Amino acid sequence: MNVVGYVRLSRDEDKENYSSITSQQDIINEYAEGKGWMVSNIYIDDNCSGYTLDRPAYNRMIDEVERGNVDVILTKDLSRIGRNNGKVLVLIDKLRELNIRLILITEADGGLDLLEDEHDILGIKTWYNEMYIKDISRKIRANMHAKQKKGELIMGNFFGYNKVKINDKFHLVIDEAVMPIIQLIFKLYIAGLGYKKICDVLDEKGYVTPSEYIKQRHAYNGRIFKNAATSKWQTYMIQRIIENDVYVGTLRTKKRHSRLIKGKQEKVAKEEQYVFKNNHDPIISKEDFQLAQEIKLKRNEKPYRTNKAKYDYKFGSFIECGDCGYAVVGVNLRKAPAVNRGYNCTMYQKYGNKQCWNHAVEEEKILFYFREFLKDLKAEYEEYIENIHTIERKNYIKTSLRKLQKELAIANDDLKLTLNQKIKDLGKESNADFRAIIEKSYEDLEIDKKKKIADLTHRIEELNRVANIELEKSIKSNIEIFNHIIHADIPDRKVLERIIDKIILYAEKPSKERNFHFKLKIDIDKLTCEHKQ
Repeated sequence: MNVVGYVRLSRDEDKENYSSITSQQDIINEYAEGKGWMVSNIYIDDNCSGYTLDRPAYNRMIDEVERGNVDVILTKDLSRIGRNNGKVLVLIDKLRELNIRLILITEADGGLDLLEDEHDILGIKTWYNEMYIKDISRKIRANMHAKQKKGELIMGNFFGYNKVKINDKFHLVIDEAVMPIIQLIFKLYIAGLGYKKICDVLDEKGYVTPSEYIKQRHAYNGRIFKNAATSKWQTYMIQRIIENDVYVGTLRTKKRHSRLIKGKQEKVAKEEQYVFKNNHDPIISKEDFQLAQEIKLKRNEKPYRTNKAKYDYKFGSFIECGDCGYAVVGVNLRKAPAVNRGYNCTMYQKYGNKQCWNHAVEEEKILFYFREFLKDLKAEYEEYIENIHTIERKNYIKTSLRKLQKELAIANDDLKLTLNQKIKDLGKESNADFRAIIEKSYEDLEIDKKKKIADLTHRIEELNRVANIELEKSIKSNIEIFNHIIHADIPDRKVLERIIDKIILYAEKPSKERNFHFKLKIDIDKLTCEHKQ
């Protein structure tokens, strides 16, 4: 007769004073000795949940059972086998069919043999065990949720940051070894390179990938990295880094959750995550991060893009066909006697006049007209800066302040009326329960009204402090950008990304002239309109 033992321990259950691994082994050996049996093997699952039956040692034991190599299984109690009601009952029926004795040593004052003894309350026992593990799971998830809500780091790896424990709490500290990689990725992306080209640059420089880096750190700390690791950069890695606002100092918690015990982790929508801005030191400036998001959005919106040329086209991804709406990409307009770089509509390139018209235009021509456009806009900006120093600016500030102060006075009066009405309603009611309901009803109203007062107060303070200084700074900053493009032999791609929203290219078919419409991210008309409101 072959007798085996089974031991399982979950760390969460251990906190509730369950027996340790050693204690369970002692119970099994003592029971077997009393019966005069020899235990051939004890299968041990350390730190395994009882809710799932997919455990390493348990699976090995069941394999031996199915091969007919086991006659008796000894375990401390039924909860060691599992805490999933349905799955445990199915297992017990299976063992009965195979004529295997499962003995629960501490049950029924001396042991319960599920093959030979009566066990009418077994269903209730397994149900209780399942409810217990579900209760533990709820408590764990509630505890994690509370920590996430407070912005505490619980788990996860952050490529570019180290988790450092300070005063019993984990903090994100910049990893100086990885920081240059993150910064280079953003720099290359803003400069116009796509995900694949960035991967090629990183591989050429021999920069370590996120998964490989985590694997190396695990090995250094004497741990095994169980996930797959690759030494070659992949496009999805670049995309994740570009989209991750952790690099501007923002911490997001509750990004994933599981609806069921041991269930699959699901992504949580961004609007439902907990967001903590300025939580740690940034690796990327907020301006560069925002610019990268705008570039990504613009690239995703292009209806058709095919451009595998190695030449760095300065206006690549900016130009849109005004006739068919598809992308206009960089092409060689002429190869001999000298290469002539330019752009054309992708639909014309692919289908000819059946789908669109020839929009061929030299890059130098676009740059010339763009510079002339910026010169005119610069003159308009400079004229406006002079004008906002006049009495009109002072009048605008006074008018805005009067309007906000009037709104604040009305909001304060509204709060006073609400508080007075609350006092009257409470005075009319003698029942304590009803008084509590009245208190609760007015509580939300008071919060909203106080929030409105605080918001108006902040806006008044901000207007007094800033006035039109930020507007002037913004315009002067734009002029600096214009000057760079106007005077530089070859404009910097990053500067172009900051200013250009899109360039629409039209083909005038009779005259074969090319018409340009430049649409910028900055708009003087919008700025001045917002200023005058």
